[in-house]
Amino acid sequence: MTRSHGFIIVALFLLFWAPGQIPAAENFVFRGQIVDTANKPVGGAEVYVFDSANVKRPADFISNRTGGDGYFRVELPPGHYWTMAIMRVSGASFGPLGKDDKHSGETIEVDSAGKKEFRKDFTIMDLREAARANQKRSEAVIKISGQILNDDGLPVEMAYVLVDQQRKFGDMPQYLSTWTGADGHYVLFLPKGKFFIGASKDFPPESDYNLTKEVDFARDTAGVDLLVPSKASLP
Repeated sequence: MTRSHGFIIVALFLLFWAPGQIPAAENFVFRGQIVDTANKPVGGAEVYVFDSANVKRPADFISNRTGGDGYFRVELPPGHYWTMAIMRVSGASFGPLGKDDKHSGETIEVDSAGKKEFRKDFTIMDLREAARANQKRSEAVIKISGQILNDDGLPVEMAYVLVDQQRKFGDMPQYLSTWTGADGHYVLFLPKGKFFIGASKDFPPESDYNLTKEVDFARDTAGVDLLVPSKASLP
């Protein structure tokens, strides 16, 4: 055997074996079921998985699209993830949700440490259902109404109102209105108190969205008009 042949054999040996070599960590399985507000399985939904808390971007991993039983499954490398479930009528994989699309709300954190499998179910709802879920039915609830307008003072269709006690909220604000119609009018039910309020056409709201208008609501209040600024006027 020539010296060159011996060198090739040794090189191949070292490439495929090394003393003390650590095998790659195995993937773990994230599985569960996606249901609606009536606890019925949702078909055509997916779970989006992100490797950071910034979830207003394309997902790093996406589960299978659920069938009629609502079950999903996705294999992930070891790590810490932020997850949510989404059902898009259009079938698109990214972008603001439409009127009939559904979303699970706040992200669920998943950590693979010490796990081969992690099970979590999601409940998804559209904006109308989310607004209804956020209405606190009690004597303290008051009715807020107004109009959503653009920079030119014209009514904005397919916009909604966001309300939270913090100017900078998390993934989702505490309270949401339903989508506006062609007249831009909205109605929202809130407990009495001081809130930050704003409007948007993007659902879920952008991750850097700030509620700039602060209002102390003590009674039913009409005429609370809100502006959806054009993209050019945003900071």
